[in-house]
Amino acid sequence: MDNYKFESFDITPLVEQYRGQRLEDLYQNHRVIKNILGQFIEFFWEEKDIPNEINLFKTQKKLLNNLKTVSYIGEFIEKKLNQRGIQTLIDLKYNLHFSRSANRILSLIKEKDFKTLTKNRYISDLDVSFCFNVEDFLFLDIETLGIFDNPVIIVGIGFFKHDKFKISIYFTRELEEEIAIYEHLRTKIFPNFRCFITYNGKTFDIPYLANRFLYFFDENPMISREDQAYEKCNTKFHHIDLYHHCRRLFKGRFSNYTLTNMEENLLNWTRENTLPSNLVGLCYRKYKENPKRYIGLIKEVIEHNYYDIYSMPMILKTLLKNF
Repeated sequence: MDNYKFESFDITPLVEQYRGQRLEDLYQNHRVIKNILGQFIEFFWEEKDIPNEINLFKTQKKLLNNLKTVSYIGEFIEKKLNQRGIQTLIDLKYNLHFSRSANRILSLIKEKDFKTLTKNRYISDLDVSFCFNVEDFLFLDIETLGIFDNPVIIVGIGFFKHDKFKISIYFTRELEEEIAIYEHLRTKIFPNFRCFITYNGKTFDIPYLANRFLYFFDENPMISREDQAYEKCNTKFHHIDLYHHCRRLFKGRFSNYTLTNMEENLLNWTRENTLPSNLVGLCYRKYKENPKRYIGLIKEVIEHNYYDIYSMPMILKTLLKNF
């Protein structure tokens, strides 16, 4: 038996157990997706143990209680108003000094105008969750060959449909298939959703995808028409980044705020897959060198991405419970 180690991660069991097999044999739940720009393979799951009973309307109640969203009200004035029995924005509707601003915020809440609401410094991306239905959410996570303009090898997505949580992982068997995945995303996936949910995606996943869209298509489907043509970000879709809310809500409680650490501490759940994220690119390169020998490494990469998607709706639900 050969022994293989990537840093402190022993890959020997993976290499030996799955040597000689094919991805299509390891995952019966697959299909090849074709479009005008090529093809790629999709692995898909339907999870029945992830309930879609996520209380989004709790955020509306919290927002109504946040008097600081009104112009000229800070911590001190809010406290003084609370002492006078003014607890909500509705209580401010007829206040001589604050009625105009309060009524404007109330109007935006009624219209569920999340774009305008989140321009307010006291309103976060999670605060406007009530503006959406759970089927508006696209949970998203990518795996790349490295940072700074390297190819994306996996795009994982998750979404609720008909009371079930569906996970799809798009995998590039060859790097040339990457462009076909982006064609699928921009034409078949993104138009069906209104909000991205990621874990540290505002810093990494979404800007990275924007850059790859610009590289292949010279346009970014995640920006609005009025934006600059080469904007490397997202302005069209609302975006809830769970990582930042975990850091803020549970500040000081944990040694780090990685997704796996949040799974263990917030969900009391430890994933079966233990591959460190920084080894994903190396696993893919080894697989391309010798697919029959290193098929187990790609299985581990796929399952790493699967668990990233799998845990995010449960983290979202936990955050809203602690809101």
